[in-house]
Amino acid sequence: MNLLLENIKLALFSLKANKMRSFLTMLGIIIGISSVIAIMTVGNSLKEQMNSEMFSMGANNIEVYVSERTDKDMDTYREMTIDDLLTYDIAEDVCETFSEEIKYIMVSRTIGDGKAENGKKTANIELIGTNYGYLSSEDLNLLAGRYFSLNEMEEARDVCIVSDIVVENLFGGDMEAAVGSRITANLGNKEYAYIIAGVYEYEMDDSNILMGLTTDRKDMMSLAYIPFRTASNIVHSEKLGVFSVATESDVDSDKFTGRLQKYINDMYYSRNDYYNVVVFNMASLVESLSTIMGATTAAISVIAGIALLVGGIGVMNIMLVSITERTREIGIRKAVGATNTSIRMQFIVEAIVICVIGGIIGIILGVLLGILFTKIIECAVAISVSSIIIAITFSMAIGIFFGYYPADKAARLDPIEALRYE
Repeated sequence: MNLLLENIKLALFSLKANKMRSFLTMLGIIIGISSVIAIMTVGNSLKEQMNSEMFSMGANNIEVYVSERTDKDMDTYREMTIDDLLTYDIAEDVCETFSEEIKYIMVSRTIGDGKAENGKKTANIELIGTNYGYLSSEDLNLLAGRYFSLNEMEEARDVCIVSDIVVENLFGGDMEAAVGSRITANLGNKEYAYIIAGVYEYEMDDSNILMGLTTDRKDMMSLAYIPFRTASNIVHSEKLGVFSVATESDVDSDKFTGRLQKYINDMYYSRNDYYNVVVFNMASLVESLSTIMGATTAAISVIAGIALLVGGIGVMNIMLVSITERTREIGIRKAVGATNTSIRMQFIVEAIVICVIGGIIGIILGVLLGILFTKIIECAVAISVSSIIIAITFSMAIGIFFGYYPADKAARLDPIEALRYE
């Protein structure tokens, strides 16, 4: 232990005596390690952000849709007709059959956009038919009133849930007056009358800008929800192109996906020679994207890590120069009894110290750069602890690997020849 501490002191003294040369030697290590850590920090941050957004959008949900069959060879192709589509009854049957695994199903049908009217006052709305599961997935913050009752949804009542923007424009912000009041939804040349059952808090997003509307709340467009069967009566159909299933948290989505697909196809599509149902697990997509992003980050990190190799060669080069300059010192140490092992250890420790100090500086710089870049792209910072551990380990390994040859060369010097060296 004392010999190791003495070698570390000698290494630090040598670095201090040649500050600029030592810094330039470390530069390759610093650049390589800081690049790897910054890249991995940004990559991890993006992956965490993607996972968070996907799961907030319902990454644990399962999508059910109709697609052309791939399990049979067809001589003729037939375009999809309305009879090939899913129905609301199929969705409800699935929910009832798998009630222990399914939390709720989500169905929706967009009717169109237009004006909500109360006398001469108007508000921009987009009318959409939904069920209770869809409203639950939207996580609406209900400010007044209530959601639809079971009877209202099953009996296709003319009720709606509107945003606080609609209440501001039609009722001057008086929510008590709005709940229970009748409004008219004017969509094109058709009018529909609904009673307001509830009012939710509108959350601003980019949709109004994309639709060409201003950020003035008076002109903003917001969703107005009606029961799905009420919307179906407008279009005279309960057919669905797709519906979503939210499973309970303890359900294995991959296994359940296969069971659900088999059930629907056996029950409702066994006689359909052209189309069947495909059940898509969103969690699988998230996992695939995470794998791709992780592999991309790792590949870029390996490229950046080439700088570490260059830095290691620089360490070897400077150690060879150092040995040449200190040949007489090595000769004196060997003359007074220093062994080849102690000489070898001295220069290996010096190489390790150079790499570790460069590694520490690189880690600090890499973390700072990673934080800066994640702030620029507006992601939550997810520092890669594993990359820091790898960086320190790799720094020491570089010191040992690239320091061994110069150290061994120093250890093999003939003391008499070394003492004669000028």
